[in-house]
Amino acid sequence: MSGNTERPIIIGAGPGGLAVAWTLKEAGLDPLLLDREKIACSSWHSYYPSLRMNSWRRLSSLPGMRLSSEYGPWPMRNDFLAYMKKYIEVLDPDVRYETEVHRVDREAGRWVVRTSIGDLTSRHVVVASGLHRKPFIPDWPGLDEFEGELLHARDYEVPDPFVGKDVLVVGCGPTGIDIAVAMAHAGASRVRMSIRNMPVLFKLSPSTSLLCQAIKHGPLPHWLVNRASLLMHRMQWGDLSRYGLPMPKEGTMAGTARIGHAYGAIDRGLVPAVREGTIGIVPGVTGFNKKAVLLEDGTSIKPDVVIAATGQRPGMEPLVGHLGVLSQPGGRPIVHGGRTVPHAPGLYFQGYRLPPGQLPDMAVDARAIARDITGSCRFALPHVLRSRR
Repeated sequence: MSGNTERPIIIGAGPGGLAVAWTLKEAGLDPLLLDREKIACSSWHSYYPSLRMNSWRRLSSLPGMRLSSEYGPWPMRNDFLAYMKKYIEVLDPDVRYETEVHRVDREAGRWVVRTSIGDLTSRHVVVASGLHRKPFIPDWPGLDEFEGELLHARDYEVPDPFVGKDVLVVGCGPTGIDIAVAMAHAGASRVRMSIRNMPVLFKLSPSTSLLCQAIKHGPLPHWLVNRASLLMHRMQWGDLSRYGLPMPKEGTMAGTARIGHAYGAIDRGLVPAVREGTIGIVPGVTGFNKKAVLLEDGTSIKPDVVIAATGQRPGMEPLVGHLGVLSQPGGRPIVHGGRTVPHAPGLYFQGYRLPPGQLPDMAVDARAIARDITGSCRFALPHVLRSRR
């Protein structure tokens, strides 16, 4: 397959890409979606079953269809997958599955999307291949010689195989917290968490979700957000230093700018577990020595299992890295939603804002992309969608 088309092309059939497809269909357009996997929302299918959304359900519906109240305030993975199944049935998108997109180029005022089924051209391309596309493990010295069990958090499913084992979770993001707490509850003989830089921790609540959206989409200056996030951490948790959890050294915006990914997490039980002694805190990992894990304070430990909850990356460099549209560090796009880079008109990015609150962001950005492509603030609802609701 190859050729010219004025149909918008969407790279990725996850929630972000499908949300854009919905808004474009509402605007009377017929987008073409490309996805390298066999099914839509493949990343969500690969997450551990106990995952719960960090964003409040009332804020997390995609355009055109509400998340059912039967899922509760914090839907689980399978709840969201059931929702997306209905979403896809109603939307009926044109998706070319098992299609690898290699590169996007600009030629003669059009975008050329180079794929495994041929070159496709269009005036408008939306990149929605996913923020969590490529698991990341630091290049720790001695890692290749480590004789213990090591896996990335992306490969974790349930805690049962780790009952009775000494487990080290590296990383204090939402996934690391979920896994460590699950291990402690399931009966691991010992659970420790390695933290290099203590992030800001927030309690799970609707007000936290509302605040996150206000911070992301509001006019608040970064210095104020940094101070407010540190104040919230202290007010919610107090001084946890005697448990090995020091006060964060920087606020959420400063930390995010430094490391290129989210600097902050929703706590789902880490603080109570640390206070109770069921999860221990150790310094950051500096390397490995066969059976031992080396730590920043010069000590070492010998866990049976190391789970690297060290994040994932978009992995967009081969796709659009040559276009000057990505930031460093982190490799995320420098614009989101309806905004485009001046030298790359018609190239949009969806789903790359940092968590928490990605689903609310996707809904906002999908509408903004459709507005920019169509030049209209109000969308006509096509008969196909109106009749099937």
